[in-house]
Amino acid sequence: MGEGITGTSKADTSVFEIIEFTIVYPDKNGVLKKQYFGISVAKILSIIEIPQLTRLPNMHSSVYGVFRLRESIIPALDLSKNLYGIKNQGDKQKMIITDFNKIKLGLIVNEVKSIHHVRWSDIDTPDSLSDLEGEQSSFVGVLKFEDRNLLMLDLEKIIVDIDPTKAIANISNQEKIVNWNPIAVTADDSSTIRKMIAERLNKAGFTIKSFNDGEKAWNYLQELAAQTEQGMKLADLVNIVITDIEMPLLNGYALTERIKKDSRLSQIPVIIFSSIISPENMQKGIAAGADAQLTKPQIGELLETISALITNN
Repeated sequence: MGEGITGTSKADTSVFEIIEFTIVYPDKNGVLKKQYFGISVAKILSIIEIPQLTRLPNMHSSVYGVFRLRESIIPALDLSKNLYGIKNQGDKQKMIITDFNKIKLGLIVNEVKSIHHVRWSDIDTPDSLSDLEGEQSSFVGVLKFEDRNLLMLDLEKIIVDIDPTKAIANISNQEKIVNWNPIAVTADDSSTIRKMIAERLNKAGFTIKSFNDGEKAWNYLQELAAQTEQGMKLADLVNIVITDIEMPLLNGYALTERIKKDSRLSQIPVIIFSSIISPENMQKGIAAGADAQLTKPQIGELLETISALITNN
């Protein structure tokens, strides 16, 4: 599916790159199984041989030690242990170093296979697989090939699992940020992030409607748009949209662009809230029509931006 895409432009926000890799672990019957995974290239710093690890006290059971890379001290996580509770059984091992949300993590994996250029519409949701082993919430999407399925990891969840202090930052003032009850639509493929955003916004006085991909959020917004044609006021239905960038089926750029091109919805402020806000991605967000773009996990800044946008809208 992913291998067949050719002739795409760097400016095409519907296309992205993923690294395919494997881990080997025994299934519930003790038979060694090879599982295929994918991570967005945008979240990868480098791929290296397994470095010398230093064990520290009170480490998470799936973290086998730390190592130094340039000026950073990075934890090394056995992905098989984290996902399935069993140490990686493969002979060949590599380390994929991820870098997102200003956090670096080394993932111990087996073979690193190849890079695929894929479209967001190629990525299905995890509930499309009936035989998925491991906790489903650890995966945010599935890329299906004829001979294998690539599971897209929820890196945000993995980070919070091994170090809860890395969750979206708490804010000191949990009071309502406005004197009414605004309605927010959120779209994020990470169940961990969706829950965290909902908890913070609920405390700030918001009603939340959350979706795990951009397509579901868009379909819901279309339902609201249809209600405005029946006389409902848009401001009584939705006041802000907060979207991630990387999501199955429809990414955050495409969702933002659709909202801004729909005359019934275009006045809704849209915030892109993502772990991969870079200068290049910032330009993509501007082109899509985003009203603001913020880097996870700064929830305080997000609330300030929401307050300003809905007050001025």
